[in-house]
Amino acid sequence: MESVMITARMGRDLVEEIKKLASKKGVDKDSVIRELLSMAIRDTKLKEALELVRQRKITVWKGAKMAGISYRELLGELRARNIPFPLSEEELRNEIEKIRS
Repeated sequence: MESVMITARMGRDLVEEIKKLASKKGVDKDSVIRELLSMAIRDTKLKEALELVRQRKITVWKGAKMAGISYRELLGELRARNIPFPLSEEELRNEIEKIRS
């Protein structure tokens, strides 16, 4: 993976929090920043995917791919966040018919 340097301005409070985390973990500030950015990106992708699945704009499979996680992991996230599994009206009718039969 090619590394690229970026620069960002941060408030002193945020820099102090980063220093504290680095000290606790025994790593440098750059490592903490990379880890936090990576976590934020994963979280943002997951939230976007869950919202699109909730709105039935994408399938669970596509949401999992978008979030960079497995289908089962996304199902677990749906369950944990009380987001119903998206079914089309036709799929729902078919399920109801199966139950009635």
